[in-house]
Amino acid sequence: MNDPFVRLPEVASFTVTSASVVDGGSWSPEQLAGKDVSPQLSWSGAPAGTKSYAVTIYDPDAPTGSGFWHWAVADIPAAVTELPEGAGDDTGSGLPPGAFQVPNDARLTRFLGAAPPAGHGVHRYFVVVHALDVESLGVPADGTPALLGFTMAPHVLGRAVLIATAETPGPERIEVSRLIPASAEVIFAVLSDPQGHVDIDASGMLIDAEGDVVEQAGDRFVVHMDREALGDVPLGKYDVEVVITTLAPGEEIAWTVEGRIRPHARHIYGYRLEPAEGGTLVTSYYDWSEVGEEWKERITFPVVPESALKATLGILERTVRRRAVSPPRGR
Repeated sequence: MNDPFVRLPEVASFTVTSASVVDGGSWSPEQLAGKDVSPQLSWSGAPAGTKSYAVTIYDPDAPTGSGFWHWAVADIPAAVTELPEGAGDDTGSGLPPGAFQVPNDARLTRFLGAAPPAGHGVHRYFVVVHALDVESLGVPADGTPALLGFTMAPHVLGRAVLIATAETPGPERIEVSRLIPASAEVIFAVLSDPQGHVDIDASGMLIDAEGDVVEQAGDRFVVHMDREALGDVPLGKYDVEVVITTLAPGEEIAWTVEGRIRPHARHIYGYRLEPAEGGTLVTSYYDWSEVGEEWKERITFPVVPESALKATLGILERTVRRRAVSPPRGR
């Protein structure tokens, strides 16, 4: 997985947290390119003997052969254990006295937000606080993050690491998000229930469903469809099987649809759930990049527009709220 620390000496670990992003979660819009707001960071538990810190944010998945450095800050005094959100602006207004920013890989002396290429998949952003045994590294202000890393390597006492992610959907993928004021567990209970899929459908195609709550990839259930709701192809009423392709309880569920006509179209629908202040950030996605050309000639994709995905998230919030009041009867 292209671990940036795999060939570096092992050092002690300590803790870094952020009000801007949770470890393993997606960057908020503020930390994406265009907004370019550096994340809030707090750290604790640095090793004894720490005399200064450096902070770096690095994307090892960038298609450059060398990754991409988004931010690098040197000579943070040992008494400092927090940087406010937005500290990495053009002037470094939120940095403590003595600390300075090294130009990133775009040669900008500031934090540069995430902007993975469209369709390139999920990128990881290693947010690292380095505890150092010297008060100053002596790195020139116009140096590079790589020079900073090389210079501090023999002085690192410990590292605190947080990994954020970002993805830019490709031309054959739609993603929409909504904050729902409920726990991921409660929301996932709707998404893993076949009847839940019917309850939150905004297209009008799903009439009813039969099957048990899904528990793992490969599980299936039957949905009774009415294509006349879209009026795009003369299929009328028919049944399909929903096949679960991804299932991580409380985190993600995705599926494809198999009908009578072969080969199957292989378009993927799914939801990702991430903890957020005030509830759960739910991202609904629709990906038709695996659909064969024979299907693209028959049907205009996307079958379900972005507006329907947004509407479904609204209906999902309503359904979660109603189920909390009146849980569904057992079937």
